[in-house]
Amino acid sequence: MKKRSLVCSMLVLCMVAACVTINIYFPAEEVRNAADRIVNEVWGERDSQPVPVKPEPSADTGPTSLLHILVGPSTAWAAGGINGEDINITTPQIRAIKDSMKQRTGDLRPYLDGGQVGIGQDGLLKVRTTEGLDLRGRGQAQRLVNAENQDRLRLYSEISNEIAKNPNRTATPAQVQDVFADSWQAQAAAGWYLEKGDGSWQRK
Repeated sequence: MKKRSLVCSMLVLCMVAACVTINIYFPAEEVRNAADRIVNEVWGERDSQPVPVKPEPSADTGPTSLLHILVGPSTAWAAGGINGEDINITTPQIRAIKDSMKQRTGDLRPYLDGGQVGIGQDGLLKVRTTEGLDLRGRGQAQRLVNAENQDRLRLYSEISNEIAKNPNRTATPAQVQDVFADSWQAQAAAGWYLEKGDGSWQRK
C-alpha cells in the first residue's frame, strides 16, 4: 500500500514538473523602453518624440505563490517575465557612454541637419555625402561618426551584459542594436536623412 502511494506521489510530481517550464527570453519590451529613454536623453527633448511611459503592472498579472504556480498556469515565468523588469541603464559604464554621446551631439547636429551624415538602417551613423564640406569638415564628420558608432556598439554590449545577469534572460549585442536602430530613426529630427531598407536615403 505504501509502495503504491509512493509511486502515485512520484507520478504526480513528474506531471507537475512537466507542466512547469522556465522561459529564457529576450526582453524586447524592456530593451525598447531603455532605448527610447537613452536616445531621448542623448539627443535631448527638443528634437525627439515623447518617450512612452511604461504602465505599472497590476497586482494580479502573475503567479504569487508556489501553490499558484503548481495549480495555475502551466508555465512559470522567470522573475520579471510577466510583470516586466526594467534593465539597469545606470551602471557607471553605461552612464559614461551616454555622457560621451551627449557631449558629441552638439558637434554632430550641423552634419545631421546639413544632410552630410545620416542614420543607417542598422542605427549607426554614416557619412552619406561630403557635399558642402571642405577638407577639414570632411575629416571632422568622419571622426565624429566613427567615435559615435564605437560608443553605440559599446552601449549595446553593456546592455546585453546587464540583461545576461538575469539567468532567465538572453540577449546579444546584435539583438539590442536592432531595437535601438528603430528608436534612433523614430526619434530623429525632421529633415535628417534616414537609410531605407534598399539602401537609399530619405529625409524625415
